[in-house]
Amino acid sequence: MGLQDKTALVTGSAQGLGRIIAIQLAKAHAKVIVNDLADKAKLQRVLDEIHAEGGQAQSCCCDITDEAAVAAMFARMGPVDILVNNARLDPYCRNPDDTEAQWFERVIHVNLTGAFICSMALFEQARPRGYGRIVNISSVRAFLPAEMNMIAYGVSKLGLHGLTRAFSANGAAYGITANTVAPGMIVTENIDKRLTAEMKAGEVARIPLGRGATCEEVAEAVLFVINNACVTGETININGGMYYAP
Repeated sequence: MGLQDKTALVTGSAQGLGRIIAIQLAKAHAKVIVNDLADKAKLQRVLDEIHAEGGQAQSCCCDITDEAAVAAMFARMGPVDILVNNARLDPYCRNPDDTEAQWFERVIHVNLTGAFICSMALFEQARPRGYGRIVNISSVRAFLPAEMNMIAYGVSKLGLHGLTRAFSANGAAYGITANTVAPGMIVTENIDKRLTAEMKAGEVARIPLGRGATCEEVAEAVLFVINNACVTGETININGGMYYAP
């Protein structure tokens, strides 16, 4: 029955990749917590999709950068076995009023600090039970030299690899694994809202396979590192060859 009796929290899962990860976890029989700061209608649509397929899910609108709010969420939702740190600030949706320092701090706060806070909460809950899974959703941008407008995003995603190494090393004795999934371009329902046709063509041109990954392909990697108890501290690259391309 796959992940039956396991509870999985997916941050940033009201849309895009997070939504598909939540749906796939529910199909694997996990009880899913859909977390996002998006409007409640978006959260409800994900719940409806999961429930329509016979899955179990509940939603929680929690700011993952608020340590007290995260502690309350973990206490309220009961034992959480699986954490997918997917929430992020979209690098293409910067507030034009932000200074460089303000934007950098905001991106790090959500993409990295939020993941750290949630991972600490999972670690404390999972350690006594002898089972836990942490999956950090990074990006090929963690490895590539960043354009000026992508520096904050790339640094935040590279930091997730440090979290993976730390939690895999400290969690091994307690049956807690931590891994990174690093996608490249992902074809989500919002890609055309974020990228112009010219920008999208430029991104595709950098990918040896000539296309972006589907959300389902990335979700498969997430499920793999969750289900395989001997994989920890690893990075699964899903970027069509961008990582090795010259």
